[in-house]
Amino acid sequence: MENKTTVITGATSGIGAAYAHKFGELGYDLVITGRRKETIESVAAGIREKYYVRVEVILSELSEAEGVSKVMESIKGKKIEILVNNAGFGATGLYQRSDPAVMEALANVNVAAPMKLIHTVLPGMVERGSGTIINISSEGVFMIVPGNAIYSGVKAFLKTFTEGLHMDLMGTGVKVMAVCPGLTHTDFHEKMGMEKGRQVDRGPVKWMSPEEVVNLSLKDLEKGRVISIPGLHTRMLTRFLGLIPRKSYYKFMYGFSQKNFKRKTDQVKK
Repeated sequence: MENKTTVITGATSGIGAAYAHKFGELGYDLVITGRRKETIESVAAGIREKYYVRVEVILSELSEAEGVSKVMESIKGKKIEILVNNAGFGATGLYQRSDPAVMEALANVNVAAPMKLIHTVLPGMVERGSGTIINISSEGVFMIVPGNAIYSGVKAFLKTFTEGLHMDLMGTGVKVMAVCPGLTHTDFHEKMGMEKGRQVDRGPVKWMSPEEVVNLSLKDLEKGRVISIPGLHTRMLTRFLGLIPRKSYYKFMYGFSQKNFKRKTDQVKK
């Protein structure tokens, strides 16, 4: 009997790798993508050895059209039951000083690539009457801060796109969910200049492990939620901030960001 297959982009580490391990544990064959050959091959080997499932690795750069096409060609025609659009990177800096190449790369990875991959797997899912699409957004769509306009913007697209797609697919049997994680212990924040020593809980600010994010998001999927905000503390914080009048929110976040993060004004791709 043919195993069901899960495709996960950006599975080299962090949340993507955690999803790969989880779906491997659940018995799914995997197609995982990433850029760091040795690291992602190590992830694949560990999953094969532990869960005895097939793991195909596709080395690709999803900020480039050729990289997306490579993944599309590899999964076309396969029985894909789950697609997790997790690939991404961070960039900080004032928009007026941003690098156009970085802006384009962010849009390609978070907007163009997910749309194209979803469009590739959807016909089969709709025909079978089953399938799941998980798009990894961010709590940043609810907590916008200075120097993060582009990142928050593309992640907001993923959230809104997911909601619209959910309504387009009502009655087809295909599930769609956007996951908006809060602070998570991955190499993402370290690459953005936040050393591990600063990645600690402080008051309402709580950190989660990638495994916690994955497990909580899958529980939300079972409950039929379209937007998953893993962690009670993250949900409470986003709801509280949503109650603040926008003019007051902008002033508060500007002051908070200046005091706590000392945002760099030059944009850097990490």
